[in-house]
Amino acid sequence: MSGFWRSWVTVWCWAILGAGVLFAAGAFPATEAGVVLFYDVVVWPIDGAQSLAEPVLRSTVAILGAVMIGWALTMLALTRAAPAGAAPVWRDFAVAIVVWYLVDSALSVLTGIPLNAISNTLIVAPVLVALLAGGALRAPRSA
Repeated sequence: MSGFWRSWVTVWCWAILGAGVLFAAGAFPATEAGVVLFYDVVVWPIDGAQSLAEPVLRSTVAILGAVMIGWALTMLALTRAAPAGAAPVWRDFAVAIVVWYLVDSALSVLTGIPLNAISNTLIVAPVLVALLAGGALRAPRSA
């Protein structure tokens, strides 16, 4: 994968890490505003009705943030370590992201929050563009 597209994926990983920090911050009332706004948007309409008042919801959001941080750091490590011509590694990377996308989006729709599937599409599209446009998924040409 070229330097430009590798940088693109790296920025994407950092954005996912930032989202994880936002969700982890939901653990505390003083820093919950960002994640409450996110839920207010995906549980349309934006009416300020969303709350993290339930301790189980607050802890689940915080744990989700921690998982997102770990996921982002794992993908960042893979992005840094994978050689440019390592198509099998990049394919595994793409499969993992697509599996997350399909499961998360399907569950979002089935549980009545279809707008989260749209947000997932906005999250997954940039990284898939980079993997495809950067040629990371193509097997290297043999000499």
